[in-house]
Amino acid sequence: MATPRTSRRDASVGVATLIWLIAIIAALVLILYIVLVIFEANRANSFVDFIADAAHTLAWFFRDLFELDDAKLQVVVNYGLAAAVYLGLGKVLAGGLGNA
Repeated sequence: MATPRTSRRDASVGVATLIWLIAIIAALVLILYIVLVIFEANRANSFVDFIADAAHTLAWFFRDLFELDDAKLQVVVNYGLAAAVYLGLGKVLAGGLGNA
């Protein structure tokens, strides 16, 4: 029979795993958008449009943090930074909960 302490630990590990999974998915969407921009994917395509909309939402204030002369490089830097922040925060939050 599980003790309350074990149940709490199992729940916190589950939440930590969920947080890490969400961070990974957010970073993957941002990275996929970077790849689509680099290879000049067709913006009229519904999949490309969906990923672009999701990436714009996920990038929040990183979207235009750095304004560079090269538009593709600007996307790589800004959206890549947003992806790194998602992964970093996700790891910190998941690590804190997983060790509780």
